[in-house]
Amino acid sequence: MMTEQSKSSHKKRVAAGRATAVMGELGRDTDREILAILVAESPIHVMDIASTADRHPITVDQTCARLHELGQIHPVGRGLYEITDDGKQRIGDASES
Repeated sequence: MMTEQSKSSHKKRVAAGRATAVMGELGRDTDREILAILVAESPIHVMDIASTADRHPITVDQTCARLHELGQIHPVGRGLYEITDDGKQRIGDASES
């Protein structure tokens, strides 16, 4: 039998799991959107990506940092990014799904 404290803890873990799943999906959508923008126009500045995607510049900057770590984009100057072949492949894979 679960105590009230156990039930509360379980509900919090379930809610946290759902939040993580939603944020992960939003992150993947943002990744794909930024990669698609970079396919269309590259190199492009973070602020221009944010404007085109209608996203907050900090969100775009953080996403670009993650995509750079993954090797899907690379910086070419102050806030300018270019898509890599790996990034183009990811967009191609996503469009085939």
